[in-house]
Amino acid sequence: MSTEKQKHEGNGENFVQVAAVTTSGSYPAEGYENAPANQKVRVFLAEATRKLNITDVSNWIARVGNKEVNPELSYEENGLSGEIDIDFGPRESGGGNA
Repeated sequence: MSTEKQKHEGNGENFVQVAAVTTSGSYPAEGYENAPANQKVRVFLAEATRKLNITDVSNWIARVGNKEVNPELSYEENGLSGEIDIDFGPRESGGGNA
């Protein structure tokens, strides 16, 4: 199988499996979406936002594990590969009483 055919079929190293977990639910509901590794993360987050009917994500951040992800960069540029679970939600405020 040629590399070009692998790219189009979603098989091979040029794709990642991605899921978003939010306070409004998960997208996709089960499993992962196939996405090009060189695609900006914001493309998938916008799709998840639409599918989950989330209206305002202006103060939200994306994290994978303890690492904040830059949605303007691709999965590759963020150092992400394989199966990726993105926690997408409001930035935690640092408030509180000591």
